[in-house]
Amino acid sequence: NLKGVNAMNNDVIYSEEVLAMFDGKLTYRVLLNMIREKKIPAMKAGRRYIFSRQVVERWRDKQLGL
Repeated sequence: NLKGVNAMNNDVIYSEEVLAMFDGKLTYRVLLNMIREKKIPAMKAGRRYIFSRQVVERWRDKQLGL
């Protein structure tokens, strides 16, 4: 089902997009430390980390108390 594949692809984001979601309040180095400390959910895909947009949005909102 292509609809499911597209929905899944739209949910996958990279570090750059995660950083953009925090409007410059988070650096790449801090993001890597958070990944290593398991403070933010991420998966390794080759040499890059991938994130679920929905999971990061929920995590961000939780951190901000929303």
